Amino acid sequence: MNIKNIKIDSDKYIESKMEELWNISKYIHENPELAFNENKACKIQVDYLEKYGFKIQTPIGTLDTAFKASFSNSDEDNISTIAIVSEYDALPIGHACGHNLISTSALGAAIALKNAMINNPTLKGNLIVIGTPAEEGGGKIILLKNKVFDNIDAVLMMHPTSFTHRLAGACLSSNRFEIEFKGKSAHSGSHPDNGINALSAANLFLTGIAFLRQHFKQDYRVSVIIKEGGEAVGLIPDKVIVIGSMGAFSLTDLNILKERVQKCAEGTALALGCEVDIKISEGYQGRIPNEVLSNICKKELIDIGENVMDGLPTDYGGEDLGNVSRFIPICNPYISIFKKYKISNHTEEFKKLAISQSGYDCIKVASKIMARTAIEIFNDTSYITRAKEELKERLKND
Repeated sequence: MNIKNIKIDSDKYIESKMEELWNISKYIHENPELAFNENKACKIQVDYLEKYGFKIQTPIGTLDTAFKASFSNSDEDNISTIAIVSEYDALPIGHACGHNLISTSALGAAIALKNAMINNPTLKGNLIVIGTPAEEGGGKIILLKNKVFDNIDAVLMMHPTSFTHRLAGACLSSNRFEIEFKGKSAHSGSHPDNGINALSAANLFLTGIAFLRQHFKQDYRVSVIIKEGGEAVGLIPDKVIVIGSMGAFSLTDLNILKERVQKCAEGTALALGCEVDIKISEGYQGRIPNEVLSNICKKELIDIGENVMDGLPTDYGGEDLGNVSRFIPICNPYISIFKKYKISNHTEEFKKLAISQSGYDCIKVASKIMARTAIEIFNDTSYITRAKEELKERLKND
C-alpha cells in the first residue's frame, strides 16, 4: 500500500465530486436557517450521505436537526474512530460565517475517505460524520452531554477564515450572564423620592465594568448591553435587565473574571438601594489545540501546494468545538476564502465570499486535507495515542 498514491487518488475523487458538493453548498447558503431549525440543511446532507452508503441516525442527542452518519470497514474492537464534524446553522443575516462551506467540506472529506477505505482495506477504521446544529447556540455542548461524542478518538472540522490558512490554536472560554436590577417605580416628576431607580443601578454597573477594564489581563473580554431599560420616560424604572458575556483563555482566569463581574453587580445594586438577581451560565469552553493532529494536517496542506501559518495561532473568538476539544483530540484547520488580508466574518462581505469561487476552492482544499489527514491517522494508529497524551498534558496546564 502506497499511502502517497492513496491520498492522490482521494484528491482526484473529491475533484470529481465538486459539482454536486458545490450545489449542496449553494442550496444551504440560499436557504439559511437559524440555530436548532436547520431542517433543509440537515435533510440534504443526510440524503447525500445515505446515497453514498452511510448508515444514518437522525435525530440524535435530543436535537431534531442533528445527525450521525457511520461507516466501518472492520469489526475489530481496537480500531480507531474518526469523526468529521459538520456545522450548518446561519446567522440572522444569513451564512456570514460560512457554515455552508463547513458542512459541505465535511461531506466531501467523508465520501472520499470512505472510498479510500473501501479500496484499501488495510486502512481499517470507523468513520463518523456528526451533523451539529446551532454552533451559534452551543449545539455541540448539548450533543456532548448526551454522549453523541462518546467513543471517538479524533475529531476533524474545518472553519473558513481569511488571509492565510492556519491550524487553530487556543481560543477564549466564555460565560453568559443576565443581571436583573429590581427597584421601585414612582412618578419621576411628582414623587421621585418614592422611587428606587433600577436603571441607575444598571448604569453604575456598566461604569463599574468600564473601570475594571484597567485591571483586566490582556485576554479578558466583557461585553454588555441593556436588554430592558424601563417602560416610560415619566416613570422611574423598577426593573432593568442587563445581558452580556465574558471571556478569558483559561478557565481559572474566567472564574476570577466571573467573581469580579458578580461583585460589581452586587455593589452597584447596594449603592443604589436595589435588589439584584444574577444568573451566570456556561458558554463555550476554550479550544484545546492538538499539535500531533494539527501537524499532520499542516503537512497535507503544504503537500497540495497551499501556504499555511507557522505554529498554532490563538484567536479571540469562541466556538462550541472548544468543549469537545477537552474530551477528544481535535484537528481544526481554518481555510481561507480571501487571501489578500484579514476580514471579519459575521459580515455581508464574508457572506458573499462564502458563495464565491473562493468558497468553492475552500471546499475543495478542506475536503482534500481532512480526508488526507484521516487517511494518515488510519494508516498509523500511534498518532491517536500521542494525540491523547498531548491532550492530557495540555489540560493539566489549563
